[in-house]
Amino acid sequence: MLKKISQPAFFVVAASVAAIWQWSFIHALPSFASQFNLVLIVAVFTLFFFGFKSAAIFSLVSGFWLDLIGFNFFGLYLFSLLITIILTDWLLSSWLTNRSLYSFSFLIFIASAVYSLILGAAFYFSTSYLEVFFLFRASFWSGLVYQSAWSVGSALVMFNLAGVATRGIKPFFLADK
Repeated sequence: MLKKISQPAFFVVAASVAAIWQWSFIHALPSFASQFNLVLIVAVFTLFFFGFKSAAIFSLVSGFWLDLIGFNFFGLYLFSLLITIILTDWLLSSWLTNRSLYSFSFLIFIASAVYSLILGAAFYFSTSYLEVFFLFRASFWSGLVYQSAWSVGSALVMFNLAGVATRGIKPFFLADK
């Protein structure tokens, strides 16, 4: 009974802290460092190691906080995080056969690209002052490159730390069959 309550409560608190930290500290950094997306990285990490239910809780709570704090229409971050996690879970369950470092890096790279595309499209279609389509803007592509680099670098570090912290999750590369 305690595990059924404590694990979702932990993810609610972790998502709240990550979202508030993301909005209050990381967004204030210089342009290349502000592309570090802590919420997305932790959401994909949660999906990879704890499953879809935990990642969905994390995405819903962190998306709620980002929407509450943010200046865009309510539901933008909630929707984009949830769609990204659903697509990432589909990739993890149907395309990726093992839970290796390569799979985790690929998954977090795809999640960064999908999240950026969803946010870029939502920003473009919700504002009237942008004349150039978001895919034709250099700022979108530079932000995507920075966010992907931060995400894949974080994936490498977090996967190896998870392997060191627990013996149940052993980082392996491609297993011979």
